[in-house]
Amino acid sequence: MFRSVMPSAVHEAICDLFRDRPAFAADLLADVLGASVPPHTEARVADGSFPQNSAPALSADAVVELFSGDTPVLAVVVEVQLALDPDKPAVWPVYVTTQSRLSKCPAVILVVALDSAVAAWASAPIDVGPGSVVTPWVVGPSAVPRRIDPAVVRDHVELAVLAAIAHGNDHGGETAIAAALAAIRVLADDRARCYGSAIYRALNAAMRRTMEEMMQRSHAMKEAEDEFVQRLITIGQEKGVAQGVAQGVAQGVAQGEARALIQVLAARGLVPTDDHRARIVACVDAAVLDRWIVRAATAATVDEVFG
Repeated sequence: MFRSVMPSAVHEAICDLFRDRPAFAADLLADVLGASVPPHTEARVADGSFPQNSAPALSADAVVELFSGDTPVLAVVVEVQLALDPDKPAVWPVYVTTQSRLSKCPAVILVVALDSAVAAWASAPIDVGPGSVVTPWVVGPSAVPRRIDPAVVRDHVELAVLAAIAHGNDHGGETAIAAALAAIRVLADDRARCYGSAIYRALNAAMRRTMEEMMQRSHAMKEAEDEFVQRLITIGQEKGVAQGVAQGVAQGVAQGEARALIQVLAARGLVPTDDHRARIVACVDAAVLDRWIVRAATAATVDEVFG
């Protein structure tokens, strides 16, 4: 159960997913919950405090405003709810109406609740008077996918991290953890450490050990990969074809395809031979690499990855 984690650290880490990439709020509403989100061109983090004439002051975990050009079209008040809080149903309608007034556009409440009981509680419509009901949009554990397709995981980093936090302790949770680790490797060091720490804190002791082993294998594989790529460049220089080799390596690194494939293999404990690595590094066809990444998620051997 999710109750066993360290709430404050995990709570802040989930909030950071929205602060770091505000469009994640729209992704959850539209892609995960199937909500009708107005067309927009930009998502911005807004001030999450709500001015009150009397104490206590109210403050949401995050507020994201969606814009079409310079016009706000929807305000999303994000609340990360890791436990039952009987006071929240009284303040969530205040958040919605106040933020709607401040943003000068419609507003909704988006609750991230990674415990099924908390999600069910948060989903209840809030009756604020005859004919007036506020119904939160709730992302519960059942809404968060257990597996993110390796071919698209790098475009859905925050969802991969949320999936690892939500399902990392479940049976087969190592798949979600591996996908998240592969996704965060493309981020800047600070964000990668923050997201990795959040996943680690959400795991039980056994899955923490599993994550540690994955990271150790991935680190070892990266060192081997870097050494192998450098060896290819050296050989190419000696043969007078350095430019072609360098271009192929640069393209693979820029797209992240070859490295992502090796990372997925490492996370699953599959060790490619030098010939396997040579084939991966030499491939500059993104579509082919994507197919290999998808196969790597379930392959029993490295040879199965290549079909």
